[in-house]
Amino acid sequence: MTEPAEPADELTCKELVEVVTAYLDGAMGDADRSRFERHLGECSGCTAVVSQFRTTIEITGRLTEEQVSEKQREAMRGVFRRWRGATTS
Repeated sequence: MTEPAEPADELTCKELVEVVTAYLDGAMGDADRSRFERHLGECSGCTAVVSQFRTTIEITGRLTEEQVSEKQREAMRGVFRRWRGATTS
C-alpha cells in the first residue's frame, strides 16, 4: 500500500532533513521557512531531528581544537567522507 502523495506545497520529511542547516542558519526565504515550520508543527519526528541538530551545534560550538583528539577528528572525517559519497551517488 502506498502512502498518499504530499500536496505540492508541503515539505516531506526527507526534504526537511536536506535543508535543516539552511533553516538553522537563517538562510531560508520566507516562503520556504513557512513550509518548514508548518511541517514541524505536524511532524514530531522532524521536530526531534531539528532539536538534535540544535543541541549538536550548541555542544560542538563549545569545543576547542585541543579538546578533540586526532582519533576523534579522523573518525569525523570518515563519517563526512561516507556521507558526502552517499549524497553524490
